[in-house]
Amino acid sequence: MTTDEQLVMAIESLSEHVVLFDANDRVVAANRAFRELNADIAEYSKPGTRFEDHLRAAIRRGLIADAAGREEEWFRERMERHRNPGAPFEVARQNGRWFRLHEQRLPNGGTILIIGDITEAKRADRALHESEARFRAVVNYSPTKIHIKDKQGRYILINDLAAQLFGVTEEGAKCKTSHDIFSKEIADAFVAHDRMVMEAGQATEEEEVWPGPAGPTTFLTVKFPIFDRAGKITGTGAIGTDITARKQAEEKLRRSEETLRDRVLELEAAQRKLEKQGQDLKRLADDLKDARDDAQTASEAKSEFLASMSHELRTPLNAIIGFSEVMNEEALGPMGSELYRGYAKDINESGLHLLSLINDVLDLSKIESGMEAVHEEILQVPIVVDSVVRLISQRAEGSGVALEQDLPENAPGLRADARKMKQILTNLISNAVKFTKAGGRVTIRARCESNGGYEFEIVDTGIGIAPKDIPKALTQFVQVDSFLSRQHQGTGLGLPLARTLVELHGGTLSLESEVGVGTSVTLRFPAARTVWPSSYRPAREAG
Repeated sequence: MTTDEQLVMAIESLSEHVVLFDANDRVVAANRAFRELNADIAEYSKPGTRFEDHLRAAIRRGLIADAAGREEEWFRERMERHRNPGAPFEVARQNGRWFRLHEQRLPNGGTILIIGDITEAKRADRALHESEARFRAVVNYSPTKIHIKDKQGRYILINDLAAQLFGVTEEGAKCKTSHDIFSKEIADAFVAHDRMVMEAGQATEEEEVWPGPAGPTTFLTVKFPIFDRAGKITGTGAIGTDITARKQAEEKLRRSEETLRDRVLELEAAQRKLEKQGQDLKRLADDLKDARDDAQTASEAKSEFLASMSHELRTPLNAIIGFSEVMNEEALGPMGSELYRGYAKDINESGLHLLSLINDVLDLSKIESGMEAVHEEILQVPIVVDSVVRLISQRAEGSGVALEQDLPENAPGLRADARKMKQILTNLISNAVKFTKAGGRVTIRARCESNGGYEFEIVDTGIGIAPKDIPKALTQFVQVDSFLSRQHQGTGLGLPLARTLVELHGGTLSLESEVGVGTSVTLRFPAARTVWPSSYRPAREAG
């Protein structure tokens, strides 16, 4: 084995994520850890990929937590760091993970990027800070005076109440002794108490009287020794409780018995009021339940009405479509005027369009009423996609839109309902073609995710949708208000119906779009629906 081969093997086995870029800022090589970290954007991490494209893909897929909400700004900052490498820096990525990045220019003009996972260190550091903050909060917000001294009697810590009593700040008291702060008489008493604690090796208590503008205040102070791990005394701690305030509170309590009796009566009245409010809330809950039941009944009635109406309309529509086809083809003889043939064609096209809309409504009503079942079979994904593309290709060519497929070799099967799967893809691809101008492109991709699930992606270069309008696009019977969308007919059921059919398979549909750039619709099916052929297994099963 050559030295180069040993070096490659060593880098490949590193737990750090290592990637090497050439002088043109393209990936030359990346070790296993880097590939696993970027598995979601593997196509943008291969040799030959520009760093800029890799970075944009990571941001687009939401892998960089630091970039959320400021994607372009973060991208520019990261590119500046990459072009001018300096000190290591930290980046938060997906799933709460933290990494320290070290970039360095190479003599050949290339760049090496080494990424270390510091998630555990970050967590430990955060836990330490939180622990210190909690300790400081407990000490400072404690109603007692607290201080700690070292073995030489120098103050290490005093809380806010102790600082107030001492007449100093916490920083002002650090490393000073009692004789530096108090009069000799008071300091001698404190030092004697400290000495007693260290000699006895156990806690003792003593009353301390502090003068104040409202009169003397008495604290019951417990002093205790502080031991190191070896059992040696390293200093003393003290916790003082203001027993003067306690005595005053007890006196006030005795004088306030009558007031307390009045308060009890008020509380009883408040209790009765709360009971009445509870009864009112129960009645309101009952009313809400009735309203919910009424809404459910109305929804069921709506679904039944839509199903009934759709069936009633389809019979005459089929007749209209059939007769218009006979007239258009002049099967029973010529009609005479060319206008009649044009009218027959218009009737036929309008009837087919209306029948398609009614079918969408009927499918939706079946799903909502729970009558729609999934008839599963193992589908050959390339065949399904190709059949849908061939169905739509003539329409795409007529609109000047290119249709492209990006399917993996040795694609596994998909356990799904063939008719519904074709309906999903037909709706989505037709939508993409409809809203893409001449010269544009629609790409259909399919791939298996790292978790074994199946993913489809339909990407177009069409007019796009504003982020705020995406919820509208996924809502039944709602169309996004744009100039191009108003040029096309429809019920606004295409996307909602596709999403509902995907969810029937246990999957999800998500949509990303930008006005003037295009739209990307992603379908994800669970791993249980992926059927691997015997000649092919995912990497995670290899061994």
